[in-house]
Amino acid sequence: MRNIKAVFTKQILSFFKNPSMYGAPASFLLLPFVMLILIADIEMDIVAAQFVVMFVGISMVGTAAAFIMEDRATMNLRFMGMAGVKPYQYLIATCAALLLISFGALILFGLIGQHRGEAMIIFLIVSMLGAANSMLLGITLGLSKLAPFTSLVGMLLGIGPMFSGANEVLERIFHFTYTQQVTNALRGDLDISLEYAMRIILINTAVLLVAFIIMNIRTGLDGERLTKKGNGKQ
Repeated sequence: MRNIKAVFTKQILSFFKNPSMYGAPASFLLLPFVMLILIADIEMDIVAAQFVVMFVGISMVGTAAAFIMEDRATMNLRFMGMAGVKPYQYLIATCAALLLISFGALILFGLIGQHRGEAMIIFLIVSMLGAANSMLLGITLGLSKLAPFTSLVGMLLGIGPMFSGANEVLERIFHFTYTQQVTNALRGDLDISLEYAMRIILINTAVLLVAFIIMNIRTGLDGERLTKKGNGKQ
């Protein structure tokens, strides 16, 4: 437990010390406030929903990958391993830090969208599930050879749902992505039901979790095979 607390604290401090990590999330939070001040009679729930999806798709994918890539580049992962930090402890601590950061930001988004009571609860559940998916995707990409494409993947997931409603091809492409279903749920654009959107989001979670487990087994957090058997084959 002590190792988890230490890594958790380190990741929280790293996030707020690194402008490249908190810059994009802060921007997505500030822009709705600016629009609220400058534009009268604006539907803030729709505006907040769009910025939430960009926050979830762009910021959280990028931030999750950045944690892994930074700790690899600075050799922190090796040092932590030498200090007795297990891979699962590092992952629990990093995920907890990301979820805490996401939760704080999403509460602010909910207030911007003027959600109250049950509407706020649904808003937080849906958006937090989206953030959890982005976290899994970002960490998986950070562990893989596709790490340089993390920003591109995040941009597609964050901005794609904005245009899918105006293009039938894009709608078919993005329909089964978690960010599209988060968008549908938060905007109320549900042809079937909220339960349908939640099922697709959870299926995305299961797929991403399996992808993460496979990638972690193949590479390990420090970029090497985790088992002696694997090392012996190389």
